[in-house]
Amino acid sequence: MGNYQRLCQLSGQAACAASVKAGGYGLGIAFVGPTLWDAGCRTFFVAYLQEAVALRALLPEAVIYVFHGLDPDDVDEFRRLRLRPVLNSPEELAFTRGAQLEPAIHVDTGMQRLGFGAEHLPLLKAFLAEEPVPLLMSHLASADQAKSAMNTIQLQRFQELETAFRDRVPAFSLANTAGVMLGSAFHFDLTRPGIGLYGGSPDPNEAAGFEPVAIWHASVLQIRTLAPGTPVGYGGSYTTDSEQTVVTLSTGYADGYLRALSNRAVVSVNGFDLPVIGRVSMDLITVDATALVADGQRIQRGDWVELMGGAVTVDRLAKESGTIGYEILTRLGSRLERQVVR
Repeated sequence: MGNYQRLCQLSGQAACAASVKAGGYGLGIAFVGPTLWDAGCRTFFVAYLQEAVALRALLPEAVIYVFHGLDPDDVDEFRRLRLRPVLNSPEELAFTRGAQLEPAIHVDTGMQRLGFGAEHLPLLKAFLAEEPVPLLMSHLASADQAKSAMNTIQLQRFQELETAFRDRVPAFSLANTAGVMLGSAFHFDLTRPGIGLYGGSPDPNEAAGFEPVAIWHASVLQIRTLAPGTPVGYGGSYTTDSEQTVVTLSTGYADGYLRALSNRAVVSVNGFDLPVIGRVSMDLITVDATALVADGQRIQRGDWVELMGGAVTVDRLAKESGTIGYEILTRLGSRLERQVVR
């Protein structure tokens, strides 16, 4: 809740929605949706219709937008569940006309993925003259790079859209988490943060200070004392250079602990950063606990070790694996036992 409240404050006069696609960025929609509702969020964005159906079952009164738009076969389902498609192409206008869906319009201002192009503006003007549209939106391509000239270009293009359509559309939305942090000019009427809600930063190299939401632990399966010169794991990618205490943990890349973290990441035990040594395998990782044992602390089978949380942040894991926090969170595996702790 704290992250949502902070993003509400940063959004200023704009309402603050929430992007909860990919199962609430991997954390579980059954947890994320009601938690954000209790925090005061009333507008939600998902990617797919099936995500919207699951969210509607949890939040009967929420406003729910579906980024990926509308197929003609789904019109009745959208109407029955009061879901709002985000229209991205001229083809979608035809079977939306008269369907009473309250769609949003997505105009591409520089991302080059989904959305209406500048050449479609006359078509949109004609559509808006006939149909009520509560929201016009676009998406920033480089908001995680605060100094990028692309941010200014897209802002100017979106301001031109607002000028052209303000008399027909009541609300405009441009900013994701990174866009919120670019300042009030980017906020318009509605912001729609994602990664910041879940404790990550848009750029893992620039920590934004959001509170960790997901804390990931693995249990100790085995402790061994290895002699100097002993290779560890597949391919012997790590070799001990002294007598070392090596601990095997019950997680691997099948659980979302990326193979790229081999010989690069750390886990945390009682304030100690213990390096991951050897290759991450499908179900297991090995870490060097020598420093912990040398300090006189015990580690034994069944102990829990932090892989991600307050000490090892999602941004730190992202940096160490050469990716972004979004991927770390959304790759958390289905084998992981999820517990909600309030």
